[in-house]
Amino acid sequence: MRLLSSNRGNIRFWLKSYLFFGVAILILGVLIYSNYLMDRMKQQTTATTRLFGRFLDNVHFEVDDQGKLALLQEVMKETNLPIIVTVFGGRPIAWRHVPVNQMTDEDLEVIRTMDLNNPPPGKFAELMELVREYDKVNRPIPIRVVGMSEIQGWVHFGVSPLERELRYMPLIQLGLFLLFMGVAIQGLRNLKISEERSIWVGMAKETAHQLGTPLSALMGWTQLLKDKIESGRTQELAASVQEMGVDLDRLRKVTERFSKIGSRPELAEVNIVAVLERTVSYFHRRLPRLKAKSIISLVANDCPPILGNEELLEWVFENLIKNGLDALGDTSGAIEIRVSCRKSRKHVEVYVKDTGRGIPPAHREQIFRPGFTTKPRGWGLGLALTRRIVEEYHQGALRLVESHPGKGTTFLVRLPVA
Repeated sequence: MRLLSSNRGNIRFWLKSYLFFGVAILILGVLIYSNYLMDRMKQQTTATTRLFGRFLDNVHFEVDDQGKLALLQEVMKETNLPIIVTVFGGRPIAWRHVPVNQMTDEDLEVIRTMDLNNPPPGKFAELMELVREYDKVNRPIPIRVVGMSEIQGWVHFGVSPLERELRYMPLIQLGLFLLFMGVAIQGLRNLKISEERSIWVGMAKETAHQLGTPLSALMGWTQLLKDKIESGRTQELAASVQEMGVDLDRLRKVTERFSKIGSRPELAEVNIVAVLERTVSYFHRRLPRLKAKSIISLVANDCPPILGNEELLEWVFENLIKNGLDALGDTSGAIEIRVSCRKSRKHVEVYVKDTGRGIPPAHREQIFRPGFTTKPRGWGLGLALTRRIVEEYHQGALRLVESHPGKGTTFLVRLPVA
């Protein structure tokens, strides 16, 4: 069983690792390809702008030449880039796809006379600010007079709308991949839980079926013994039959417990201290046979009732006590059960502490996993079923508080009050 559990754990580890690294490599590849496309888009944008600048090389602009300005505006309509054309040391004379109103006749005089270092507020101040922003992103394209070396003007261009949208594409893809990963992980988790529940339900139903036949036969034999005792009045035999009745009642409870695993149990107000007293009393009468020199103690104060199922709660504490007794090994020891209530009185806390061999650190994360066991025999379902009863059926919590090799282990069961 330990080997089977270890193999299953290794398979789950490699599957999770494959899923994680596979998706990580896929995301990295998509991001690299997206950046490659963005670089190509930027190169194409620069080439288009340079071609536009070469076209302007053949045009000698004057600020008040309306015909050439109109020609420039018509050419700029064919591009979707945010463009600003400046001449005479940086005076904007045409622009397109920028958040500034187009030029009017009154602006021509302003362009001719304005101070480039201190442009008038409004339209031209905004244009000069945009020129500086564009030049930080893309190097401006010079416009030269044909046959001359001096620069006539500059073409300043910003980021195209398509390129701006592509910048968000890696983030969108990353978000989609993370969403996919989250859905996939949750789906695998739900599938795992569904499979575990199917195993639990099948095992529980089969166990209830197997216990039903001998239970019915034992109840019949018990009734025959009672009839003989009543006629012979054998006190010693009566005591033995009484204990047989207790054990038969325990078998009946076991059958009912397993049958309830596959369905939602009915909950009612329960005195948790009374449940613990019955459970401890049952083990006290059997300690001479189980662990002759060991003791089980219960320390409890008055606590408010909780909303639960008595038989399932008895099963919870029986499992924890049995685990404690097994942890004692061949030596004697002690199991202490301590009940306390939160000051807010919203939870009842039950600590189950043993002085056994403790749980190795490597096993502490696996003790509640179905199928894991360190015993030579066993299904490895005791603590898994116990946690399910506490957390799913009673909306409580079961956790390992502490464990030290050779010194013992402490479990905490927290249950909400009714």
